[in-house]
Amino acid sequence: MKKVYYTHYIGDGTDKQFPVDWVESPRKYRNGYSMDYDHSKCPAWKKWTENCWEVTQPVSIGFSVSRKERRIETDLSQKAYDDYFHVGENWLKGEYPEIQMQYVMCLWTEEKDVWVEQIPHPQLSRYGLELIPGTFPISVWSRPMVVGVKVLDDEANIMLRRGLPLYYFRLYSMKSDDTYQLEKKDPPEKWHKEHKQQNILREFAPFKAWEIITQRLSREEKKSRCPLRWN
Repeated sequence: MKKVYYTHYIGDGTDKQFPVDWVESPRKYRNGYSMDYDHSKCPAWKKWTENCWEVTQPVSIGFSVSRKERRIETDLSQKAYDDYFHVGENWLKGEYPEIQMQYVMCLWTEEKDVWVEQIPHPQLSRYGLELIPGTFPISVWSRPMVVGVKVLDDEANIMLRRGLPLYYFRLYSMKSDDTYQLEKKDPPEKWHKEHKQQNILREFAPFKAWEIITQRLSREEKKSRCPLRWN
């Protein structure tokens, strides 16, 4: 079993956190799930959900996106808005507005070959939001998860209530069949340093991170190879 640690915060800095007894911890997918369904007996379904957790909305927030006014209208104070919402320069260029809600889930580990996959939750789509999925190796890359979405209904008044499921995340390994234990723990100073470096890279060379990830994975694989040769 591999151990993965997590914490959550708001905005760009890890210093902005809700009280620990306010935020709901990630919930294991099958916790409270009705096992009366036929699919709940399926080994393939059980395998997929084995290392899968659900993340929920921490506070109730109402907002709408105005393409005409090129802004997000919200019931948050300006300070809270600045921390919670983020839009890029090209957020209105696609068919649907593209925004980020910066409820940040930070996962880190000391294990090797650990990946996280962020997966849309079907309930979120009922609110006119489509989560943007992704996957990356937390064993070599200090990148947290945010709630990046496409807003499918311009001008709609959207209310995300506290406790609403936002997305799932799954932990997996490329080269083994591991199970995972999740534990709340703040990341070490090394994680913060690497995260700051990666943010600088993102500013100066957007979307170039995968080149470094590939190199690190290659080095990690070489380190883990058996030193004995049989030829």
